[in-house]
Amino acid sequence: MLTTKSSYLIVRVALVAQQKPRSERYETVRQRLNKIQDYCTSVGKKFIVCELQITCDQYDLGGNRQINATLFRGPNEDASVAICMTEQGSLLHRNDSPWKDYCDAGDINPVKPDLMAILST
Repeated sequence: MLTTKSSYLIVRVALVAQQKPRSERYETVRQRLNKIQDYCTSVGKKFIVCELQITCDQYDLGGNRQINATLFRGPNEDASVAICMTEQGSLLHRNDSPWKDYCDAGDINPVKPDLMAILST
């Protein structure tokens, strides 16, 4: 479980990357997550980032299986906090909620929860 501070820092990573040209977003996300990981290690906290190569039809991204993406998340397969970048330039973040897109290159269509399903719970 991430702390509120860690969750905030991950949102900041997405916000900073959003301001960068598409060609710099991947390295920006990667470097900033590594800095968070290094800081956490230095203060005796555990923060593990896994970098996975996926396709845009996975993880409720709603895109095409022919388009690749990089998913940054914790070690659990069902990690609720993640940042995703597609090869065409879309940038998304989730934190116990549906994907929020920060940059939309038109290659994804994140699955939104069904309103009726939400209301029936």
